[in-house]
Amino acid sequence: MHLALTGKQASKGEVPKTSRWAQLPGLCCQAAGGLEEWADDVTLAWLLFYSAADLMDSVQDQDEPDEWWREQGSGAALAAASGLYFTGSFLLDRLNHKAGTSPPASSVGAAFYQAFMVMTSGQYRDLIAPARTLEDYWRLAEAKSGAFFRLACLAGARLGTSDQVALSAYANYGMHLGLLIQVMDDLDDIRRLHDLVPTQFIGKIKGSLPFMYAMELSPSPARERLWVCLEASDQDRSAVNALVALLDECQAALYVMAEMEKQRGLALASLEQAGALEPYRDALAALVTDL
Repeated sequence: MHLALTGKQASKGEVPKTSRWAQLPGLCCQAAGGLEEWADDVTLAWLLFYSAADLMDSVQDQDEPDEWWREQGSGAALAAASGLYFTGSFLLDRLNHKAGTSPPASSVGAAFYQAFMVMTSGQYRDLIAPARTLEDYWRLAEAKSGAFFRLACLAGARLGTSDQVALSAYANYGMHLGLLIQVMDDLDDIRRLHDLVPTQFIGKIKGSLPFMYAMELSPSPARERLWVCLEASDQDRSAVNALVALLDECQAALYVMAEMEKQRGLALASLEQAGALEPYRDALAALVTDL
């Protein structure tokens, strides 16, 4: 499949926004037998922790700053991230003081802090030793996007049940959903290669699944051409075209699409294992199948 043909598939979600996933904790809570309002503080804490991590990642990766902190510099972004972390922690503490959420409060809080320890360690590894192989890619994806969505589903479900088999299944559902979203995001990045690549964006392409697959599976001469084309893609339009053509030649798109279907199947199988209640099961399944 030509990479240009994958645009319709990727654009269905069009780089899904985090707000779309804010329903995950509540849906998992209700699917596991809890009440919708039990997940309010967990949902907001999850979004605040994500926003904090995203800010810190932007500073660490030296991404283009958002307008609100461009003039004030990275110090403003880090200060805001610290405030978001502490606000999220305050919301998690409120679980201890509500009748419906006090029994699982400690385990929910532990799940949050464990997940973000995994995510920050993944970010650290990515900074000091960027992924070089497909195995590296999947390990980092699990430690970042996978862990984040795993947390949303595990924490929400824990508010509704203490059954370890069900909780493990909800956690796996979230993990595979997170990996699916990551892969779709990578494919969308490649799909946008129509013009010169911004210099700061080259590193993201290097770590994307299509590029990692092409580098690992292609013969040495093709790998060298891929690398040369990517390095020149911020100044040479023909290098961008050659890069896309090389990715097409090694069928990177087919591999990525196959991995997307694999993650969809694993997510749906985990949801089935969780024994989720209707209609919440259908809503959770739709989050996977509609991507």
